[in-house]
Amino acid sequence: MPDQLAKRIDAGWPLRSGEVRINQICEVSQIGSEKQRYLQTGVSRQTDNGTSGQWLTIPVDADDNPVIGPVFVNSSVISGIVNIAFLAFAFAYFSANGRRTIGKKLLGLRVQSVDGKSPGLGTDFRREILKFSPYLFFIAAAFAFSLFPVFPTEDFDALLRMSRDGYTLLNNGAATFNIILGIAALIWWFLPFIFWRGQTFYDRICACKVVKS
Repeated sequence: MPDQLAKRIDAGWPLRSGEVRINQICEVSQIGSEKQRYLQTGVSRQTDNGTSGQWLTIPVDADDNPVIGPVFVNSSVISGIVNIAFLAFAFAYFSANGRRTIGKKLLGLRVQSVDGKSPGLGTDFRREILKFSPYLFFIAAAFAFSLFPVFPTEDFDALLRMSRDGYTLLNNGAATFNIILGIAALIWWFLPFIFWRGQTFYDRICACKVVKS
């Protein structure tokens, strides 16, 4: 933690009696995207019911300056899309033109078109993209929420004072939306198996089916 930033936090969020401060800079990295850095500052205190704490987590730039405005997730979006496209292509390659993935070989299954032929790579790739489409919706949702401010103010010192007075970030809108997306994903993947008619939703769209072979 840079001294200048630590002093700024101490001034904006002074400790009360019995409190202990914890400051740290965290780094998160994902395959195919740049490192993301976060400031995490908070206080812990001893109460009659044990230890309680309050935290404030804010992205920081390369110079360790807090970034309070909207944080665009373009790199994460690109990384997520590339990863899904790679997985979809890999699964499609091992399922197209009569081939089978290891799992399908073990279970004695094969993907074929409704007319009994082996689908080509293009058809199987479209099928796999549709299979992974819930992940794409999650990525789109993360990008959409990144366009809006997360905090009620873009003044870091004011945000520290608010945290000292008990402010806690509540992102109920994003949480609710993620729950809805999660339920939709479960329906997309598992509902056809509950009411089985020989095809999943993405199989019907691509005119394919999985058969014993």
